[in-house]
Amino acid sequence: MANDLSVTLDKSKTPWLVDIDQKNGANQVARSNQSQTITWQLTGDAASGNITGFSWLQQPNAGIFEDPVIAPNGNTMTMSDLNNSASTTGDWTYQLTIEVGGQSYQSAATSLTDTSTNPTIKNN
Repeated sequence: MANDLSVTLDKSKTPWLVDIDQKNGANQVARSNQSQTITWQLTGDAASGNITGFSWLQQPNAGIFEDPVIAPNGNTMTMSDLNNSASTTGDWTYQLTIEVGGQSYQSAATSLTDTSTNPTIKNN
């Protein structure tokens, strides 16, 4: 299953925020014996920008996620997710930072429980 996430700018907020398609809730990664790749792609008004940072707001257990890798052109980022057992299930909230036109933007960081504004990866 593809885990492709569209990253845009939410210009309805002041200041503008990075908006990651949450697909009606946390981005869900099904259990699998194989590592799965999650890909963030800058689109829309963010397409001309670069991904500049990623940080966990909730630190996942070691061995689940590999460090994210930003593509040389800066507009995509990938990360491996090994969701292969009950011990790898959970919800992890993160913050993404991008730069567009020399300006830095971040995803919202209002609370760990607000999946409508905070991007979250959910291993089922």
